[in-house]
This record gives sequence, C-alpha cells and structure tokens, in this order.
Amino acid sequence: MLNKKEVAIMRRLIIDTDTGSDDVWAIIAALRAVEDIHVEAITVVCGNVSLDICVKNALIACEVANTYFPPVYQGMGRPLVREKLFTADYVHGSDGLGEMNLPAPAHQVEKGHAADAIIDLVMSNPGELEIVTLGPLSNLAMAYLKEPRIAKNVKKLWIMGGTGFDQGNATPAAEFNIYVDPEAASVILHAGFPAIWVTWDVACSGTPITPEDVKILLSNDHPIARFCYRCTQSLREYDKKKFGHEEFGIIDSVIMMALIYPEIMRGVYDAYCEIELNRGVAYGYFSIDKHGQLHKPSNASVCPQVDAAAYKRRLFHLLTY
Repeated sequence: MLNKKEVAIMRRLIIDTDTGSDDVWAIIAALRAVEDIHVEAITVVCGNVSLDICVKNALIACEVANTYFPPVYQGMGRPLVREKLFTADYVHGSDGLGEMNLPAPAHQVEKGHAADAIIDLVMSNPGELEIVTLGPLSNLAMAYLKEPRIAKNVKKLWIMGGTGFDQGNATPAAEFNIYVDPEAASVILHAGFPAIWVTWDVACSGTPITPEDVKILLSNDHPIARFCYRCTQSLREYDKKKFGHEEFGIIDSVIMMALIYPEIMRGVYDAYCEIELNRGVAYGYFSIDKHGQLHKPSNASVCPQVDAAAYKRRLFHLLTY
C-alpha cells in the first residue's frame, strides 16, 4: 500500500478509456508502474463496445493488475452530437475482451458521472494531474463544456487519436477514436489543453506484437501476461484476416508507455491541427499543419515516432514482474 508521501511525489494520472483489449493492457501497465505514476481515477466512455461493457472491462483490468484499485466512473454512453455509436466489437469481440465472457467483477463503479469526476479532481488539484485518453473524447469534452477552466488546470493531456501520415482505421480518412466523436475531439483540440497527440499510425509503426514477442511475454508463465494475451484473441484474428500476418497491435499501450517513459518518443513538434466536421468522406480527419502553411498558432504537440524496442521492453516488464 502506498503512503500519502509516496503518492504526493509521483505523477498523478486520470485514465479515460473505452475499455477494449488494448485499453486493458494499458490500464494494467499503468497500475503496475507503481514507482512512476499513481492512477487517481479511471473514467469510462463508450467506444470500442457499449458503455456498460467498457465499465465492466475497466473494473476487470483493475482486478487483474492486482496492485491498488482507483475509483472507476461511468461516463458518456453516446457521442456529443451523433446519434448512433460506431463501435469496434468486430475487432475486440462482443465483450471487448476476445470473447472471454468473464463474470461480473467484484468491485463496483462509483456513483456520479465521469465528467463531474474529472472536473472535481482537476479543479481540486490545479496543475497536478495528467490525463490520458485511450478512446473517444466525449467524457473530456463534456467536462470542459461544463467547466472550461479545467483546460488550464490540467498538467498535461495525452491523446491517442487521429492519423497523421497514413489512412485511418475507421474510414480511409479517420482514425477510430476521432471518428466515433469528431465534435468532441474538435472541442478538446481548441480548448487550450497542454496536449500531446500520439496518432494511430505512429502507434502502429514498428510496435505490433510478433510471434517472437509473444514467446518472450509468456516465457515465465505470468498470470497477467497470460490474461493479456488471451483477451486479444479477437484482435489477433481480426489483424490476421485483414493484414495476413501473425502480428497484432496493442495501440493504447503505446501512448501509455510514452506517458510513463517519455524518452521513448522521438521528434515531438508543435503544430496547428484541425478535425474535419463536414459529414462527407473526410469526416473525422485529423489534419496536422506541420510546416505552418496555414499561418495559425500551434494548438497541439505531435509525436511522429516512438522507439518500438523500448516500448516493448518497458511494457513487457510491467506485465510480467
């Protein structure tokens, strides 16, 4: 158990998640990085699967991590504007965890809405909390719309979203997290948060887990490693069918490792970015004006590359120690 002094000197984190299998890896890793960060709360949003399943999976991830149990809050069950939720159950399975169909966890979700929890935590700890978003930005956007001052009181915001240099995974133009709720992403992008973006294509570059990596991960038969591998069964089957190889990406764990160990990032730069909100083929596109062609002030920091070997080394350690 961490004492108050130990928590006080650590980086303090809120995880916002639409808990599918890759989110689970990220959450477990964060909860096991007890020497580096302390997770103050987990706020859950719909996305990969419906909200109730995402909440269940977040609670399961906390139990599997077997360290400490932060409060888990239920948030937005739909996008800000769009009426229909676009999910990725075809990737992660109907339960978000590779059809494990696990029983209900012993722990319960907290009372109150995730957006209110974000506001309360940030405003009572100005300049102290970092937030990482692993899913659509609906919860954070709702929190900002209710209390705009949070933008200036968050220490740093880490966003896994967008695609800067390749086509998207939801549409040719859009990455999933942004496509689910582009309006929320646009709100956050222009709100003034000190934000760093790790885009989907960057998180995919060199980081997919190979058969050789799986052997390393499972080599000491650690129960957490076994769980993490099993919960990706649907994801692995999807990637094999789509791309024709045995590798699979655990995208949300990439930004979590970048957050915990910023030295794995390479060449971070500031740029003016924008979200396409017109409902055509480019809806949800994340544009990056890297070279300042629009002559607008930067509103985001963008990570164009990560050290894939260091990412895997750090991640595997947290899942197997």
